[in-house]
Amino acid sequence: MGFLAKALLVLFVLAIAGLVYVAKLAVLYIGTDILNVSWRLFRQGSLKFGRLALRPRISIRNFQLVEPKSAGGELLFSASLSVVESPLKGLFSGKKVVVAIHEATLLLHLNSHGSPRWLNLLEAVNAVKDVEATLPAPVSLEEGDASKPEKESESPSKSDKKLKRRFSLSRSSKSTKLKSSKKLPVVPYKRVPFTADVSAYILRLYLRESFLELPEHAALIVGDNLNVKGALGMPNVALYADAAPGYDSAWCSNADHSPTATTTTGRPLYPTVLDAQAENCKLHVQGWRTTTGLLLQQPISMSLNFTPALAKFALRELHPLLGSAVGLHGDSSLHMTLEPLRLHMPADCYTVRIQPMKLVIGSNAFLSSIMGLLKLNKMQSTNVEAWTSTVEADIFQNGQIISRRMDALLGSSLGSCKGVHIIMWGQVDTVNDVLDMTLGIPADTLAATGIKELPSDYVLPVPVKGTPQAPNVNWGRAVAQLTELSIKRQVSKGLPWLSNVLSSFGGPSLEMTDYPTAPPLVGKLPWEAQDAQQQDVAFGADLIEL
Repeated sequence: MGFLAKALLVLFVLAIAGLVYVAKLAVLYIGTDILNVSWRLFRQGSLKFGRLALRPRISIRNFQLVEPKSAGGELLFSASLSVVESPLKGLFSGKKVVVAIHEATLLLHLNSHGSPRWLNLLEAVNAVKDVEATLPAPVSLEEGDASKPEKESESPSKSDKKLKRRFSLSRSSKSTKLKSSKKLPVVPYKRVPFTADVSAYILRLYLRESFLELPEHAALIVGDNLNVKGALGMPNVALYADAAPGYDSAWCSNADHSPTATTTTGRPLYPTVLDAQAENCKLHVQGWRTTTGLLLQQPISMSLNFTPALAKFALRELHPLLGSAVGLHGDSSLHMTLEPLRLHMPADCYTVRIQPMKLVIGSNAFLSSIMGLLKLNKMQSTNVEAWTSTVEADIFQNGQIISRRMDALLGSSLGSCKGVHIIMWGQVDTVNDVLDMTLGIPADTLAATGIKELPSDYVLPVPVKGTPQAPNVNWGRAVAQLTELSIKRQVSKGLPWLSNVLSSFGGPSLEMTDYPTAPPLVGKLPWEAQDAQQQDVAFGADLIEL
């Protein structure tokens, strides 16, 4: 065999070894499911590029991701130029390779049924399957404790509601027709300037002069100039921690910190950290890329600057009272966490927790009706300060939201009381725009209206129906309940023997032995904690004087 033939053979072996090396990296950092779906999309013509050059650097021009013609054929992603700024040999030598993608546009649009349009792509290549989730029906006041509902149930009861599906990758060749729930109106979209800097093993990806096209309400909440920074793999996470003040990478510093592999969360592959910042928001994510998705090391932490769009499109869906917020007292940001089921993404359910807030609630019909019912008219015509407890809700992938108990203290002073204490809990169907909640009027608020000596945990329940935009309260029933309660307390206080007489003839009992209560409180009431702190300070001052 001649020298030329040997040289060609060596080059061929090196090329094969290089391709295997690159394939291993792709499988490790992208995942077999995504590679499998990408290959199907390429075969059907949804992945397109105008020109490919390999010397001296990889260059791809006019790269596009489009829907198949059967789903509309519209453009979802485009990049005018993609360039590897390091020599091609960097892929084989293990040196850092820098990739810059210029003028990319990612369109995060919804189809006519409210699902992301990339689901059309997955359906076209038989890469989706329907999965049913079970949502327990909220426990009514008569049924007792309406505590945190189970997010999954192996043997659901008859009262449980079957949710429509979530979508997940599937290698099955059998096509599953996606079912639609309700056609949504046309959603306006807005472009958000977008940049990124992510390190993954030997690859460093820069995204420049790009745009993320979001639904307009989401874009208004996020704000302009979205910048994403991140790191994949232990060496990159360690370097990222060194460059980020206050960030500690000890959670993934060695193999002992790696999570245990399970069927649901998969086998851990490498640590991942991601930070996003825009004009109105900050977000931090850290966890492990696994064979089934992303296993978070802690819930996703977020802070959002208060904007009218945040109140109108997000807070309102959790509790209708929050939709009329016009500002914040003190801190200008809301601090919250987002926790997927089992801390694994993707998930059927995400729990959002918002720290206690001091909001300014604008005058509105809902608030005025509450004050009118309680005969507290001083607060009807002006903006009202509302101090909330921790806001917590479960958000399901089909658009159902279960909001747990939220306490709110309205107004700083009103007569002899410090404010008006109300409670709300219930659920919202964001797809069909249906509100099913309960407004609770606790004993301390009823005492301010003259109905005193009630059990401390007594809560008068008032049904709230309608939509998040226009809550409809059954005030007739509320007034009747309030009147009945007032009469009972007056009679039982002035004529206690009458209760025994009525009971002996089968009449209604006036004793408060079985009465409605609210679900358990989430966290503590912040105004009570502040009062206790002030008392401690005053007690300390008295000791100093002594």
